[in-house]
Amino acid sequence: MYNTNLGFIVEGHCEFEAIPSFVGKTLGFFNFPMHNAKGIGNIIKNLDMELLLLIKNHKPKNIIITLDASDAIKEGLCNSCVELKEIILESARNFVENQKNGSLVLPQNIVVVIADKTYDTWLCSDLEGLKTCQLIDSIKITESFINVDKEIASPSSWIKSKLKKTANPKNRRHRKIIASSIRPDVGKNFSPSFAKFIREVIKVE
Repeated sequence: MYNTNLGFIVEGHCEFEAIPSFVGKTLGFFNFPMHNAKGIGNIIKNLDMELLLLIKNHKPKNIIITLDASDAIKEGLCNSCVELKEIILESARNFVENQKNGSLVLPQNIVVVIADKTYDTWLCSDLEGLKTCQLIDSIKITESFINVDKEIASPSSWIKSKLKKTANPKNRRHRKIIASSIRPDVGKNFSPSFAKFIREVIKVE
């Protein structure tokens, strides 16, 4: 049975497979409802439907929406993280306002967390954790970072360059294994956007 104190709407498959690990390591458990919007375009254009389904089926008291800044900017949907966040928040506020006189049990709070630059940035936040992953060639990790959000231009390419030859970043099981090596209590110190996500999780639970 789901814990309805919190619900998630995430941009895509990678987040859908990783966030249970991040939240589980932070809170000690994960049994929250989560919807996969399956793309930046859908989460922007059809957020009202994603919210409707999540709220109608699970009635979460709080909702965290996560998405990538890079994809939205690349597709010309916004010009910055700040603008993207405001677009999503405005859409969420309009949804809540339009449903106020309806039968839905509306959430107390809806929060938007933007991964800067992409979700893969969060996978770069704990280098020592990554080195323990069975799919990572730890010898290839020679860098050190203070802020991976700003210092790694292409997080997905960086992660790919550290993989063993047998690893496939598109494989669902492999993505889960990589994500499970990240320790949120460490990663949040090197990624401000990841720290924001963890703070919001802790705040509502």
